[in-house]
Amino acid sequence: MTITSASILALLEGGAFLVNAALRAQKGELSQADVDTILNHVGEEATDLRRVIDAALEKAT
Repeated sequence: MTITSASILALLEGGAFLVNAALRAQKGELSQADVDTILNHVGEEATDLRRVIDAALEKAT
């Protein structure tokens, strides 16, 4: 399976968003409710993303 530059950039952007959110939370720029909302959303998206990744990997083998 070939990993494209676009795939790598998408993963980096997702990680950068989470790091930025963590830094903002540490500075007090986000409320606990904001942080909880972000974490809940990330958890939901991660579950869907994991299912898609597993299916793609299975299909590739």
